[in-house]
Amino acid sequence: MAFLGIETAKAPTGMRGRRFLAFLIDAAIVIALSFVVYRFTGRPDFFAVQAAMDAAEAAGGQDQALTAAVFTQFNSAYSVLLLIAFCYEALSQLAAGGSTLGKLAMGLRVVPQNPARGRLLHSLLLCVRSALKMLALYLFQGFPFLICCLTIFTNGECRTGFDMAVKSVTVPRAGGPSQR
Repeated sequence: MAFLGIETAKAPTGMRGRRFLAFLIDAAIVIALSFVVYRFTGRPDFFAVQAAMDAAEAAGGQDQALTAAVFTQFNSAYSVLLLIAFCYEALSQLAAGGSTLGKLAMGLRVVPQNPARGRLLHSLLLCVRSALKMLALYLFQGFPFLICCLTIFTNGECRTGFDMAVKSVTVPRAGGPSQR
């Protein structure tokens, strides 16, 4: 079956929805973690970003110093947020055998495409997979990241570009929720 030229019939039933829900759960966890980190360290300070934006807007957007401050504040806060996201994803996948908390809740895990891959190499590649995500988000502010994630809709195995880069696949976890 195809929708707008995108082949959708080959992916396992319910996999795309489960992956999307896992992503939403993980995003909520990263946001919560960022508030905890902010409480203890004062970073990522998106409140300072908002204050800088308000000051630049009040100046009519004509003050270069205020505009530069907005970008500097945002870049700093965004970098810390991405570091929190990387640590959360990499550490949770290492601790839970290829699953973040969102993937655990949805009964999913990331496994090597080649079952003969050693555990240590797979663990290292899970960290590389997480680093590639954060690098794409940092360098391209989301647009190519979105395209890479949308590949789950265009290939029959429901794999993201990050999965393809490290030759992994997300599969139902043994004992997880049944496929819908």
